[in-house]
Amino acid sequence: MEEQGKIVSTCDIDTNLALQIWTRGKTPRLSILNKGKNSRKLIHIAWVEKRSRTLSISGKKSGEVFNYNVSDFEPAISKILTEYFARTNFRLKYFKLVIDLEKALHHPELITHKSDFAMMTEEKRSSLWIADCSGEDRTSGVFRPFFPLSADEAGAFTEDILNFSGVHERTTDGLFRTGAVDILKKINPERWHNTVRVTAAAMLLGFSYCGSDGSKTADYLWTAGEKPKNLNPNVTVLKTPVKRLSIHDPELLRLGHKLTAFIRHCYRIDDVKVSYVSDAEKELQEAGFSRTRRIDFNTGTLGDVPYRVTFYVSEADGMTAFGCNPRMQTARHTGDMLIMMPSDTFSEAMKDDTIGGSSTNEFYTVTRLLWAKQFKSWYENLKPYVRNFAGLIEE
Repeated sequence: MEEQGKIVSTCDIDTNLALQIWTRGKTPRLSILNKGKNSRKLIHIAWVEKRSRTLSISGKKSGEVFNYNVSDFEPAISKILTEYFARTNFRLKYFKLVIDLEKALHHPELITHKSDFAMMTEEKRSSLWIADCSGEDRTSGVFRPFFPLSADEAGAFTEDILNFSGVHERTTDGLFRTGAVDILKKINPERWHNTVRVTAAAMLLGFSYCGSDGSKTADYLWTAGEKPKNLNPNVTVLKTPVKRLSIHDPELLRLGHKLTAFIRHCYRIDDVKVSYVSDAEKELQEAGFSRTRRIDFNTGTLGDVPYRVTFYVSEADGMTAFGCNPRMQTARHTGDMLIMMPSDTFSEAMKDDTIGGSSTNEFYTVTRLLWAKQFKSWYENLKPYVRNFAGLIEE
């Protein structure tokens, strides 16, 4: 093993077990060292995301077994990742990826005609900024936030700070020159700063891409800029919505969409409840909900399989619910997925997903609310592992 790579950092759990970070210049691996047997097992670090997981290792004596809970490994994982950050070129790659990810996140979509607001593509609808050049001068305009502003955020923008003049100023770099992004990060770092930092760390370290396998892209990020060697054919370089990263990978793009969904809907996510039941239709009808309509969602929207989603409302309680029935077997849950929220929350979320256009795209908003919920859970799960080196701003 030492000939192929090296152990960068290690932490003893007890006299029987140690956790280590092993690397050979690409995505690092978690090494589980059985000290009694002097044997190692290399796994993706995403293994520690499931806190309920257990680990069993055999001891020196015949029939001797030691059991551990992954939830107890958090201090050790944080320690070895922090040492890895300090001792390798991970630090440089991390800060470069933070910058690239920020620019991809804040890339403004160009609008040149008023009618474009009513017929926005999904790519533009998923953006956080619009470069509005729909006035008489097509080269000048204003950057419009495509997300709800808190009172503090709205109050920090003067009347002219988001105005721009010239085709070179309606770009991502032009938006950053206004200082708007720095203002947002100072006012609400948890929304604008920490989310980007944790996501960038996860992308490089080999954590999941919000529950999906991102190992192919993680390996690519480590070799970016080098002469390609045996580059996986499933990772290709194309022009994509993640413009600064320029990597066409479905899981990376989906992670980016989940991040933007969280940022847009962060003030409403706590109103959205997700549970898993054996029969959503039966439960909702017994609770007094009425079925309104049904829509099929393709694979990759709500999960790893297609879903048939039935819409329900309870006018008496002012609630909206979605019974999501997987059309194929999924490893993520058993039975149906049930999404429930106040009807006012859903109506406001649909308004947040449009700028002057139609607010009736229920398919889009249901997906984004679930993605925002998934991102928040993933983000809060990973944060303790990386907070000691990721440069988070926490009160």
